[in-house]
Amino acid sequence: MRIKVFKAATLKDAIAQVKDELGVDAVILHTKKYRKGGFLGYKSKEIVEVTAAVEDAGMRLAGAKPAQQIPVKKPVLPKKVLAQYKTAGTEQVIPAIKIAKEIAVPAKETFVPVTSDFSKSRIIRADEGVRQELPALRQDDKQEEKIHQLENELAQMKEIIQQVMHKENVDPERISLQTALKEQEIDDSILQDMSRYMSAEDILASKDSEQAVKALSGYLPRVIRMAGGVVLKDDKAKIVALIGTTGVGKTTTLAKIAARFVLEQGISAALITADTYRISAVEQLKTYSDIIGLPLEIVYSPAELRAAIQKHRNKQLVLIDTAGRSQYNEYQMKELKDFLDVEPSIEKHLVMSATTKERDAKEIMDKFSICQPERILFTKTDETRSIGLVVNLLFKKKIALSYLTNGQSVPDDILPAKSEQLAELLLR
Repeated sequence: MRIKVFKAATLKDAIAQVKDELGVDAVILHTKKYRKGGFLGYKSKEIVEVTAAVEDAGMRLAGAKPAQQIPVKKPVLPKKVLAQYKTAGTEQVIPAIKIAKEIAVPAKETFVPVTSDFSKSRIIRADEGVRQELPALRQDDKQEEKIHQLENELAQMKEIIQQVMHKENVDPERISLQTALKEQEIDDSILQDMSRYMSAEDILASKDSEQAVKALSGYLPRVIRMAGGVVLKDDKAKIVALIGTTGVGKTTTLAKIAARFVLEQGISAALITADTYRISAVEQLKTYSDIIGLPLEIVYSPAELRAAIQKHRNKQLVLIDTAGRSQYNEYQMKELKDFLDVEPSIEKHLVMSATTKERDAKEIMDKFSICQPERILFTKTDETRSIGLVVNLLFKKKIALSYLTNGQSVPDDILPAKSEQLAELLLR
């Protein structure tokens, strides 16, 4: 087998070199892009590097036996396409298909054994994507299930390849749904779980397409609980407290929720602040309460909180702002718990910034669990390019997502948590 590396300014030029020197039977083994020249990267040029190979006459793939060669009467795609295909969602498949289209072998009677990555003891027929058993190892139930899943995925892959091969204009630079979620730093385990529920066509759809948003919106409710914001009660006051570390935007978020209910729905409400550590927090909430036209109670102890709640029992909504607490300060955490324990009906929303490091976010969730929050609310989604943190933290957890905030404007920049809104943010 001859193997050679070709370099050019574009992928098209590199493929042309492959065809000229190695012929149409060449197989693309690897492609990559990098920049070269310039000063500290300035005015550097992009180089496309393609590694290709061609088999010498009479050579066969390692491990294949003449008796097991399979006739192929349709155009044969290079082994690169199937060899890289390990799950239903393989983002490299689109450029690989384009390469395959350019150097596909003309239809003729030939024998091409193609091995899949799944097992060296099996061969895959390229024109049908069907598994043939070689005399072999016994398979337990789990292995058989994996085989069945792989067969289904290959069938889906065949359909997509056929569709794409008939399109003249395939954009190799487009970003697929799967690639977009990787850029959002979604855990690989979640992407693998997603591939079991989505078709390969959905996973490879352009992130800007309606198909991608619809597919992701359909998947998210399977693994994340969506609370859709604060839900009022018909017969009594709904009492909500925002808790969290310092600087995550609790006070502004409280004002947004209050303004939404009061100004847009005409709900009767009251505000309570226990954030007496920061004078500015009290003044900020006082300004909001004056603008919205709501009563504001300032409390310093659990007993005063109980009295303030009782005073506004006739309201439809009572919102409580609490002081920021460090997850590393056990005394502060115990103090916050005791403060909120005076009223069992308080619905606690843990407020967390979307800019938080994932490791810290997990620790915050763990430490604040002493207060038993029923909801989680993410702020500052507009201040980061990646909000995969939201999905990674809430994946198959009991705690529900209540709101997402995306700016400082009151009351506009807040979204009740719904799968469509989260999907759009992830694919923005």
